[in-house]
Formats: sequence, structure tokens, C-alpha cells
Amino acid sequence: MNYKRAAEEELRQYADVRASLMNTRERIAMLEDAITSIKAATVSSTPVIGSGNQYESRLLDNIGERDRLKELYKVNLRRIKLIERGLQALTEDERKIINRFFVQNMASEAAVVTLMDETGYERAQIYRIRSRALYRYTLAEFGLPEL
Repeated sequence: MNYKRAAEEELRQYADVRASLMNTRERIAMLEDAITSIKAATVSSTPVIGSGNQYESRLLDNIGERDRLKELYKVNLRRIKLIERGLQALTEDERKIINRFFVQNMASEAAVVTLMDETGYERAQIYRIRSRALYRYTLAEFGLPEL
């Protein structure tokens, strides 16, 4: 596994995964509200043949979707916590540089120019810090020094 590439990709997805947490919570709440509006089947003397009735089907679909979303929410919440722990292992300058290059997903040249203005570092120094920060992040995130 290329841990450096995995770390870069995870950092690029960080903002989207954070946003998905809120959306997933909203979808779960929406399904929980919808379960109360699912109408029960009327009692009929005609026996049900086949897969049941619409009430049962809609109820089971709702329950299944809520369970899937709850599991997805837990997985993404764990991902966010791991990413944030990895970022906490970095210095302030390293976090700022990693943030510009990967989290904000700025083009390399735009990120370098912005960081040169903000930090006063030269171009080469920014790239050295980025490399060191990515190594430290990868070590904190995956526990492996291999890149």
C-alpha cells in the first residue's frame, strides 16, 4: 500500500466527509420522521400472496436504510477523528501547508504563492515542510514510517 498517496487522498476527502456527517444525520432524522407517516395496511379478508404488502415493504425499506445510514455515519465519524488526530501531530505551519495543498485542494502553484505570502517562507522551504508534514501525518495516521 502506498501510504503517502492514501494520506493525500484522505486529506483531500476530509472536508467532504465532514459535510457528509451533517447530511447523513439529516437523512436519518428524515427517515425517522417518515416512519410515522407510513400507513398501515387495511385489514382484508383476502390472504396476502407473495412478498407481503406495501406497508411491510415500506417499513422494512425505511428500517434498512436507517441502519445503513447509521453505520455509514459511524464509519465516517471514525475517519474524521483519525484525520484530526493525524493533523494534531503537526506543527501549526505544517497544518497550514497541508491544509492549503490537500484539504482545500488548491492547485500547487496557487497554494505555494499564498503560503509564501502568509508565512514568509521561500518556495523550496514550503515544499520541504509539506514533505515533512505529510510524512509525520502518515506516521500518526497509519503508524507506519514506510512511504
